[in-house]
Amino acid sequence: MLNARIEHTSTEPHEGDATCVTYFNHQLFSGGADGKIRIWSESLKLLRTIDAHEAYIYCMAVNENGKLYSSSCDGQVKYMLPPYADASAMQELFRCEDAIQAMYSNGGVLYTGDDKGVITTWSNDRMLFKYNLVEEVKSVAGEEQLIYSVRDLDVVVSTVVEGKSGKYSNNAVIPGKSPLTLLGPLVGERHTYLAFPDRTGMGLQLVNNLPTHKFAHVWQLPQCHEMIVSSLCGDEQHLYSGGYDNKVKGWTDLAAKQPKALGEVDVGSCVNFICCGTENRVYIASSDGFIRCAKFL
Repeated sequence: MLNARIEHTSTEPHEGDATCVTYFNHQLFSGGADGKIRIWSESLKLLRTIDAHEAYIYCMAVNENGKLYSSSCDGQVKYMLPPYADASAMQELFRCEDAIQAMYSNGGVLYTGDDKGVITTWSNDRMLFKYNLVEEVKSVAGEEQLIYSVRDLDVVVSTVVEGKSGKYSNNAVIPGKSPLTLLGPLVGERHTYLAFPDRTGMGLQLVNNLPTHKFAHVWQLPQCHEMIVSSLCGDEQHLYSGGYDNKVKGWTDLAAKQPKALGEVDVGSCVNFICCGTENRVYIASSDGFIRCAKFL
């Protein structure tokens, strides 16, 4: 029997969509169309609300020290440090005319991607390099010397050229659609797998991310969702997918020719974003403004 259920639902919603969520150190952070960041316990008890931005929050990322970054259509990228006291704790990283629609943190490096196709890397809140990948960045990740980006047709894996040049070379181009996520066991500093939808947006693909495998497909699973997949997350053993069909689904046995379905939950509204918690929990931001916690048993 497939087992998954909604374990907790937030007591109050964001005004408008809940647009993104990220998890760190037993706390959940949600961003919304109302420009607010809300901080929750693991059981979705509201701890505090931060008036972070004046407009719609696109995305968030949290680094290994708990520094929380957020971007908004007000053109600003801001950050705050624990204990995330109030809006006065927010500091501006930068502001621009472009829409920073994707962010990813790996160790001490932050990756930001914009609608013009520029990915910028940051370390200790100082800009390292800008990489012009030409195509709008809807989802981004990075590790070692690799940058992963995707819009609507292809996942592009770029290798950063060493030195202070900001140059890169294309390592692989794989047919696929946003979003993407790195997951699976770490081997050295690289995740074992990279997951993303197929070009229909409704099927899922898993490729091997380790150097000797050259991004070979592990499996392709068509029509996993009835509508477009809007968000992915994963851990060492599981992949989770959320879609505009209101459903969040779980998968395991990732190394097999076909993954094993863990189950699914229907949240009753479009899934905008998901992130992994602990013990097979997935946190969900949806179009009704509420945050939910799904438990996959």
